[in-house]
Amino acid sequence: MTEPLRRFFVPPGSLRARNVTLGADLAHRLGRVLRLKRGDRVLLSEGGGREYEVQLTGVSSYALTGVVLGEREALPEPEATLVLYQSLIRANRFDLVLEKGTEIGVSRFVPVISARSLVQGDGEPAAARGERWRRIVIEAAEQSGRGRPPRVESPLPFEEAVQQARGEKLMPYEGERGRSLGAYVRRLSRRPDIVSLFVGPEGGFEDAEVELARESGAEIVSLGPRILRSETAGIVASALVLDALGELDA
Repeated sequence: MTEPLRRFFVPPGSLRARNVTLGADLAHRLGRVLRLKRGDRVLLSEGGGREYEVQLTGVSSYALTGVVLGEREALPEPEATLVLYQSLIRANRFDLVLEKGTEIGVSRFVPVISARSLVQGDGEPAAARGERWRRIVIEAAEQSGRGRPPRVESPLPFEEAVQQARGEKLMPYEGERGRSLGAYVRRLSRRPDIVSLFVGPEGGFEDAEVELARESGAEIVSLGPRILRSETAGIVASALVLDALGELDA
């Protein structure tokens, strides 16, 4: 049985000709890290609706060359845009949310600074952190077959995030027991184009934040009887929303 080809995103404009040349970053990753060599085949995408089968003709430490053998439609992205407003938590756990949320189908991530957030620091500059987040979602999108990687925005204070959120606003909250998230989404009379999903930090949202969300039009829902870690809640809630919208159907 033939193994599926590895997929990689490349900068826009890289695949306009039959012969392609890519820069040092991808050359290092494919040649030094993944040990691909001349003659190997990969799938390359610019993040649009098409992906291209490319045979490598040269791999060095500073450049990668290849020839396009064919093209095909990329897997479609979810029709509904799911924006995950994930409260900041420990760096490794937040990274997990980015990775698994990308695999599930989250369209955009907005890190949120809520009252109980663990604001990430440890000397890492904001630019370096943003680049790390970008790299995580790109690699997760490549692995999972996404047509394009999701965006990761700069962190926002909770008050600003809840006011700027669009579409159907949902907030899972441990104090809510009457309405489950999945059931609520399935009962919507109109399928939303955008769902803005708010997930709290360790310790949850404060009561004042819940009330502010409610006043801004958010629906308060439940993830069930058990208390989930923040990273688990973000991943589970995203999957429940996309499933209820039919986005995870085969």
